[in-house]
Amino acid sequence: MTTSTNDMPSSNTPPLWQASYEKHGLRNNLDVLEGKHNLLDLLQPKIDQHSDSVAFSMGPATLTFAQLDIASRRFAAFLQAKGINKGDRVAVQLPNILQYAVVLLGCLRSGTVLVNVNPMYTHYELAHQLTDAQVSVLVVLDGMTAAFDQLDDAVKSQLSLVVHCSVNPNAEPTDNDIALLTQLEASADTTRQSSQPNQTTTDNATNDISEQSISFAHIINTYHAEQYQPVTIEREDLALLQYTGGTTGKPKGAMLTHYNVMANICQCYAMFGRAIEAGRNEQIKILNPLPLYHIFSFTVCGLLGMYGGWEDILVTNPRDIDGLVNTIEQHRPHVIPSVNTLFIGMLNHPKFADLDFSRLALSIGGGTAIIKAVSDQWQQVTGMMIHEGYGMSETAPVISFNPPGITSFNGSVGLPLAMMNIKIIGENGASCAIGTPGEVGIKGPQVMQGYWQKDNTDTFTKGGYFKSGDIGVMDHDGFLTLVDRKKDMILVSGFNVYPNEVEAALTEHPKVLEVAVIGVEDKHSGEVPKAFVVKKDPSLTADELVAFAIERLTGYKRPQSYVFIDELPKTAVGKILRKSLR
Repeated sequence: MTTSTNDMPSSNTPPLWQASYEKHGLRNNLDVLEGKHNLLDLLQPKIDQHSDSVAFSMGPATLTFAQLDIASRRFAAFLQAKGINKGDRVAVQLPNILQYAVVLLGCLRSGTVLVNVNPMYTHYELAHQLTDAQVSVLVVLDGMTAAFDQLDDAVKSQLSLVVHCSVNPNAEPTDNDIALLTQLEASADTTRQSSQPNQTTTDNATNDISEQSISFAHIINTYHAEQYQPVTIEREDLALLQYTGGTTGKPKGAMLTHYNVMANICQCYAMFGRAIEAGRNEQIKILNPLPLYHIFSFTVCGLLGMYGGWEDILVTNPRDIDGLVNTIEQHRPHVIPSVNTLFIGMLNHPKFADLDFSRLALSIGGGTAIIKAVSDQWQQVTGMMIHEGYGMSETAPVISFNPPGITSFNGSVGLPLAMMNIKIIGENGASCAIGTPGEVGIKGPQVMQGYWQKDNTDTFTKGGYFKSGDIGVMDHDGFLTLVDRKKDMILVSGFNVYPNEVEAALTEHPKVLEVAVIGVEDKHSGEVPKAFVVKKDPSLTADELVAFAIERLTGYKRPQSYVFIDELPKTAVGKILRKSLR
């Protein structure tokens, strides 16, 4: 079963949180979406309005909205020239670099479906995502191609094109991605259009790495904005396949339409974006230390930033706390979104407390629960509490948020966003009373169509609510508090780790009979995976499993400890009792 995301919840009865909306000056409508059919309908007027402003920055390199506009049209023209059509999947396996923004917007223009991929994935993880999504084009960064290089020929042959990006500052100007992007001018395309209106640029294959592989610089050098042919894109057309873990043992793609994503942009702007801009005559700067392949950063930093005409300050390596703190010192951002572990890392930096936070308007916490002590310390240093929200890949992602008017940490994940409904569902499927915990059911314009090529029978209730699996409670004012989460999910520094996926990977080891994985507390990451293993071969060692996990799982998914046991605790029907292992 799928649910139509075009049907906003409607009722003659005002929602429980209506009084809270009025108190905080919020409106429960999304009138701005009227007449908008796709993300370009929403974003293009903003791109045109802010053409001379910086859209994205990466260190000293900047990309204006005008340059982003031209470059994205060139990338879309490239896809079209290569026969990559509306609905085809394009996988993007990049860190936070300027090319990501170009590819993102280029895919949206061409009607292709963007598939975000973690650049740290192993070749096993990458192969699953490329195969499951039936990807036609892969965009990768030179220097981070180890997983791609190890793919089987059968997986590689599925790809029509591989686009190679580079951040090499020593490259020749004609081969330098960043230099080409930051020097783009509208006149280059206008001149070409007027002097050669009927000529179509063809590829110069000698500049390509091979017939299948092509450099991003070659695309920007070769194609022109006027070659792009606008595509009819409707609200129901897919914009993203956002992969997330689940009960199958392998990640599955949440099908997010253009309407899902643009609705969530507008919901976020209505909840906190407008308040950030209020009373300010300067361009808003939003720090982006979270990876764009993660739906939190993708929507709240990347797309919301475009919609607001803000500067998105890309942080390529957030683990470099020195560099991150220096970036904050240089830019003095108005918005800092982050996760609990990164907030702690910044607070513990000796220089952080001396920075100028006079422009800081909002600190956004997501990914995992924000600890009150961390928010209190952050508020003491910056003068601003951390406003916590709740989101999922399946909801594009934001579901609820503590509005900017909140001045003290309350432990909740805030109020539902505009034009949506949250239902706390009991064991019998009925709505729970206020203050009674139950599963969080979500219905609204940002909720996905379903999981890509999966049976979605149990994904939604009969009433069309997405079943989150999270246990929450709602108070009389409509504030949602999460009291438990998806039964076995492990949260490592804000990233979801699903035990089934880790278990499936480790069970492929020939000396392993069975595996069960749980999460255990960790001071740095919040939680880390721990594996209980039943040996098939008595000679198996923990070191062998460590090496095996390095091959098959990206870093945050790997168990940090292994325990060998004779038998896993199970129910009468053979289900592993992870609760007993805890």
